[in-house]
Amino acid sequence: MEIKVLEEKEDKVKLEVSDMTFVNVLNEALWQQKIEWAAWTKDHPYLSQPLVSVKAKDPKKALITAAELVQSDVESLKKAFAKAVKE
Repeated sequence: MEIKVLEEKEDKVKLEVSDMTFVNVLNEALWQQKIEWAAWTKDHPYLSQPLVSVKAKDPKKALITAAELVQSDVESLKKAFAKAVKE
């Protein structure tokens, strides 16, 4: 997965992310925090990459926290799935 920072300001960050699934779960995790807003867009279904925009007091910290939350959720899902398959 590739992530590029397209715009970076004190209270706003815009990223290009190559994985649509990650964009959706990242956006959901961002909204679980105290941020001003977060959104994603994709100009063309086949010719463009999704863009994630975040506005917060510290958008980099919000993105890192959101990514850590996604990672934690994936680990929990992995354990639950492994347990269900063994039963």
